[in-house]
Amino acid sequence: PGARPDQRTEISMQPEPAAVPPHLLRLADAGDAKPAWITLLTTEHYILGMQRAATISEVNGRASIFIGAVSAGLIALGFEGAGNRHSAGSTVFGALVLTPLLFLGLVTFGRCLQIAIDDWEFSVRIMKLRATYAQLVPELAGLLAAADGDEAEVTMFSGHWQALQKMLSVAGTMAVITSVVLGGDVGVIVYGLSFSLLAALLSGTAAGVLLMYATARYQWARWCSASVAPKRGMR
Repeated sequence: PGARPDQRTEISMQPEPAAVPPHLLRLADAGDAKPAWITLLTTEHYILGMQRAATISEVNGRASIFIGAVSAGLIALGFEGAGNRHSAGSTVFGALVLTPLLFLGLVTFGRCLQIAIDDWEFSVRIMKLRATYAQLVPELAGLLAAADGDEAEVTMFSGHWQALQKMLSVAGTMAVITSVVLGGDVGVIVYGLSFSLLAALLSGTAAGVLLMYATARYQWARWCSASVAPKRGMR
């Protein structure tokens, strides 16, 4: 209670590699089941690693599709506007091109954010599994602890999110591009209705900035609510 939002976010984003199962176990306690224990742990580790690879592949594919669609849309607008005076038809064409891109951008942003959260949770589960390795084989504890110390310096594992940090993620990048698309869409419609360049620029800029702020807040809220650590840290 009373903690600032950035403090709550820092708690939620920090992995806890030292978390171990409540009952201490040793691999020597497995007896004849020792090969089964090892197979179970390594299989779980492999599955989590493959799930992380799948999330990375999906987010790259979705981002590529969206950026490709934006590029094609800009080329179409360039050909349509080359050498032609402004008309109602050009306004309708611009809106028909930019509005679907806006929808695609919002969907891409939302899905990339979901994937990023899933990927983070997979990485936390892997770190907890590594803590189990250290418990089962105490001789490996020092080696795994050294690796955990090195990972604490990795930027993506840092819990401190600056204002621009969100834009460095794929979801944040999609949000910025989508905000620009919304600004262009609103500007085209306003200019078609008012024939005022100033009104189009002001309304487009306002709409883009508003969407960028809304997506940043939404991303922040999703990270705070989806992480596994904040509930424990805010008691």
